[in-house]
Amino acid sequence: MNFLATKKPIDQYLDDVSSYLPRKNRKDIVDELRVNLTEQFADHCELSGEALTEESQIKMLSEFGHPLKVASKYQGSSTSFISPTLFPFYRMSILISLVVSTVILCILLICKQVFGIDLDGAYGPWMFVNTYITIVGVITIGYGLTEYVMERNHYLESWEPNGIAQPHNVLASAWGALISCVAAITWLVILDLIATGYSLQILLGDNPNPIYTLVLWMKIQMLVLVPQYFYLVVNQTWSRNRLVLFMASELILAVGCVIVLLTNAESLSTMYPELPQFLNAAFYYVISGMIAASLLSAFSYWRKSSRLTISNLSTTGG
Repeated sequence: MNFLATKKPIDQYLDDVSSYLPRKNRKDIVDELRVNLTEQFADHCELSGEALTEESQIKMLSEFGHPLKVASKYQGSSTSFISPTLFPFYRMSILISLVVSTVILCILLICKQVFGIDLDGAYGPWMFVNTYITIVGVITIGYGLTEYVMERNHYLESWEPNGIAQPHNVLASAWGALISCVAAITWLVILDLIATGYSLQILLGDNPNPIYTLVLWMKIQMLVLVPQYFYLVVNQTWSRNRLVLFMASELILAVGCVIVLLTNAESLSTMYPELPQFLNAAFYYVISGMIAASLLSAFSYWRKSSRLTISNLSTTGG
């Protein structure tokens, strides 16, 4: 699908700029840019004596600057290790991740005190300190690498209309991708607090603790997802390969849940005798629900990937 069939280049460009702006003052900034760009188009037509074609408009918009760089000019400057271009995303990532991780850590502490669920992690104040340090470090390194890749590939040197339909509404904007990225990193750091060990036996459920097997498969899934979410922050254009990776991540989780159900799920009550019976039963339903949700999501990604391939073939053929 080509957006040029339904959207003018200037509208697509302003939509892209808007996706990098926080809600506050977003409309005012976009309106100001629209007036500025419209005036530049009019001046060009007056000087050349010819009407602007779509190709000419795209070229002028590309020269005006990549939407991410344009948006960064309206968000102030920063002396941080992270450049002003990505600093608003970096700052929000740190804030959201610390809040979410604090909530999850408090839940883990409650589970330990109330239900006696000890996952061999570091409990107490140091659990919070270690988690916060790890989260800040991972997010900083991730954004640093993202900037390096962007500069190395000259990603922000030009702009062209996004020619691929967005197949996932939640991730259709830079801020949506950011939230997903932060959630994935936070979840990965929390999972790493659980001392599962890394062995083929645990991976295949050949151990008495089903939670360890499930957590290990979740860690593998997050390692596949996090790089994709980081890239989506700076480029929301979807490709078939990216959809395949997301589909693979869902299948990874589904496989892990199936292994838990077939091998050591019944050991939960033995490992945690203080756990109420209804929670033991709920564990089976939760795992089954995760399998169903993962398979449905994987199927959805597969369908979208197939449609994208057909769309690209039709465009090429036309």
